[in-house]
Amino acid sequence: MNFRRGWREDEPEVNLIPMIDVLLVVLIFLMISTQFRQEHGMELQLPLGGGASTSERVHEITLAANGRLQLDGKDLGSDPGATVFAQSLRALRSQGDATLVLAADARIPHGQVMAVLEALRSAGFHRLRVRTRPAGP
Repeated sequence: MNFRRGWREDEPEVNLIPMIDVLLVVLIFLMISTQFRQEHGMELQLPLGGGASTSERVHEITLAANGRLQLDGKDLGSDPGATVFAQSLRALRSQGDATLVLAADARIPHGQVMAVLEALRSAGFHRLRVRTRPAGP
């Protein structure tokens, strides 16, 4: 047996270079496997009709495919900023708190629907429903 006098065990070394290499490989893998696509918008599931009816007063605003507005069947023109539309909304507002139902044709551009909604908001209507068609088989 070989016994050495004064033999000391070397202190362990921590070699950081292989650990850094492994971390860089993991980082590159995560960067490549991550999707850099951003979704702008939300996936919506519109509610179906057929809810319980209430005894509150409900008035319907119809926005037809040709852009014409109607309030409870009365023609109001095609401009939501027109005075006829604003006067009709003020008269409706003076009758008390009522719920409005907006029935817009699916072919109407989004901008026209938003103009009607803005006119309703500026007239003081905050209870608004959007009419949808029931899902069929």
